[in-house]
Amino acid sequence: MVRKPAKMYRNISKKAYTRRKYMGGVPGSKIVQYEMGNLSQEFPTEVDLIVEEACQIRHSALEAARITANRRLMKDVGRSNFHFKVRVYPHHVLRENKQATGAGADRVSEGMRLAFGKAVGTAARVDPGQKILTVYSTPQYLEKIKDALRHSGHKLPTPSHLKVSTIKVSGRIVAAPKLVGEKVVAAPVVTEEAAAAAAEPAKDAKGGAAPAKGGKDAKGAAAPAAKGGKEAAAPAKADDKKGGAHAKGGKK
Repeated sequence: MVRKPAKMYRNISKKAYTRRKYMGGVPGSKIVQYEMGNLSQEFPTEVDLIVEEACQIRHSALEAARITANRRLMKDVGRSNFHFKVRVYPHHVLRENKQATGAGADRVSEGMRLAFGKAVGTAARVDPGQKILTVYSTPQYLEKIKDALRHSGHKLPTPSHLKVSTIKVSGRIVAAPKLVGEKVVAAPVVTEEAAAAAAEPAKDAKGGAAPAKGGKDAKGAAAPAAKGGKEAAAPAKADDKKGGAHAKGGKK
């Protein structure tokens, strides 16, 4: 199938066509993933790619922009030093009235005007000032990230600009990711409170010896009580014997 130019679907017109349960044969989205890089760590710097005009961005254009940015980030920044996110989803279904192609097709397939058409793809409707792509990282990689997003903006059918902002992180302590075989295993996340709580038992380990001695004393205190219990049981047995003697005397 010949892909038509983006200017045919760039402008927003009519209502959004999104109720997929009433339509069949909608092509799947080409966007493979929406979050890439290091997903387990917080970064203090945020760089956004923001569109300047309202338009429709086809799923193929979004995937092209994602691939361009992700490849440059992986090469220049490194997988563990950024968090890349696609902020929009192609909900709107595009329709097209199929016509014959080839020599003399203009006389054969004029068709009826304003035909409803068949689903041929999907697109995301965006507003001016909306964030399309976002990268979280550290300030030392700022120029590399801006260059990657600037190249990805060339794949979109609208002018765009970049916005850099600073985020207040929560102070999580994240270890470096480990490589197991060919898979990257996310590192465990430990908060500062949990780290402080784990350090306190180690400090109190020396002071914990005193209660242990007290525990022995407690055993020593329990021993006389146990002995006293035996001694208390002895008179009871003696009384039982005496009682038994009286009982025998009664029989006599």
